Amino acid sequence: MSVLDNLLRVHRRDCEDRRRYAAELALLAERLRADAGRVGGEIEAAGREAPTGSELLADRRHKLDRSVAELDGQVAAARAALAAAEEQLRLYERAVADRAGGAALSDRRLARRARQSRPPPPRQRVDSAGDG
Repeated sequence: MSVLDNLLRVHRRDCEDRRRYAAELALLAERLRADAGRVGGEIEAAGREAPTGSELLADRRHKLDRSVAELDGQVAAARAALAAAEEQLRLYERAVADRAGGAALSDRRLARRARQSRPPPPRQRVDSAGDG
């Protein structure tokens, strides 16, 4: 395996890791949004029954909202990093493809040069003195 193949494999793994990380962050943000919605429902229910109990729930909802906002920023940053890693991967894939095409071309050139640099085969002399 060549150095370029190893680099290509590393960049593919990096893209997969970044893709997985961004998906996990997005999933966590969705779970926190669902928790915030559930807490909001609990606030409404607690507000009707006992207004003093809703303060703790409101504080929890506020913390969840801040966490969701922070995660949204992290998801955006992770997706931007993923886009940059995918672009880098495309560049490496193109370099490997170009190198593979260039290697075949250079092999053909080397073969042609080897054929051209060989001395021509000796010509057979036709001896006309023995005739006749």
